[in-house]
Amino acid sequence: MPQLLSISSHVVHGYVGNRAIVFPLQYCGWDADAINTTHFSNHPGYGSFEGSKTPASAVADIIEGLEDILNVNSYHLLVTGYAPTAETLQVIIDKLKPLDVPWLMDPVLGDNGKLYVESKLIPMYQDILRSGRVSLVTPNQFEFEMLVGELFDSWSQLRQAVIKFFEQYKVKHLVISSVILEGKMWSIGASSSEMFAIPIEEVPCHFSGSGDLFCAILAHNYYYTDYRLTPEILGDTLIKLTEVLQRSLTKAQSKDPQTKYVRDLDIVGSREVYVADYRDRVKNVKIIETTT
Repeated sequence: MPQLLSISSHVVHGYVGNRAIVFPLQYCGWDADAINTTHFSNHPGYGSFEGSKTPASAVADIIEGLEDILNVNSYHLLVTGYAPTAETLQVIIDKLKPLDVPWLMDPVLGDNGKLYVESKLIPMYQDILRSGRVSLVTPNQFEFEMLVGELFDSWSQLRQAVIKFFEQYKVKHLVISSVILEGKMWSIGASSSEMFAIPIEEVPCHFSGSGDLFCAILAHNYYYTDYRLTPEILGDTLIKLTEVLQRSLTKAQSKDPQTKYVRDLDIVGSREVYVADYRDRVKNVKIIETTT
């Protein structure tokens, strides 16, 4: 049974952060440990919430407690998501950087042109990406543009930005979870030697927690292909995510047919999706030449 450590946010009600990461992985057969960077009643999409951010010192204490009882290098994969403060992110970096375990990092900075965190987290993420420690990083378009320092609105500009990314950062694999080009949504997979794009079937609604679920499914696929990134595993991840989103929307519309926002994904009700194999359904892969 593979073992994984996930460090991300936590809510009591709803499915974002570790609540969207841990169960799908457990259902796929993972022994998934979780460290929570927040303890909220629910996510902010509800309009109000109570709770607190986990102090950075508490995150450090918990990791040290794990070190006291097990070999943290025995994990098969590390997954990190929302770090609410620079102090918390620094603890995560300091504790995980020395480990010899593949690391999937979701550099949660913001979306749609808006930062969710303090801007001083940007250079911290850039530093750890330069270190060669991160195996796979999964920014959205806004986060990728923040990390690489370039905006893009065409395939040629995206190509140049990805080439620049791998010149700047010692990361094995990059997934830009979603980009908008030519009026369509795509997910981008890349290494220093190849780049491909897979069209995303858009579900006409806004969701909370979809990025966290995306990371969970991708983490599972990444491990079981010996830490390789291929069009088949990224495509399988996207198909599964889309299926869960569609099911969640259908469930929400049964209560409110006009809803345009699904606050909670149907994480548990969609459990059989996580163990299905959709690789043979991956189509219309766009290969992008990266050599200059």
